[in-house]
Amino acid sequence: MGRRRRQKTRRRPPKRIPDVYSCPDCGNTAIKIDLYRDNEMAIVKCGSCGLEMTITDVNALTEPVDIYGSFIDRYYGERKP
Repeated sequence: MGRRRRQKTRRRPPKRIPDVYSCPDCGNTAIKIDLYRDNEMAIVKCGSCGLEMTITDVNALTEPVDIYGSFIDRYYGERKP
């Protein structure tokens, strides 16, 4: 009689925050965020439809996902009738 083999446990890789986001205008995943902390600004560009916006409320703790949230809020705030 042989020994029972031990089953290997599989580790799931941790989920990461994406580098490219979806565009609210065209729907493609083509939004790229350029973050300039020294100038306290960020530029949000869509590579597909050409939508571009500059966001100025950037500090040392701001991450690209925070900039994307501000961009979405401004985009839908401007489009309200």
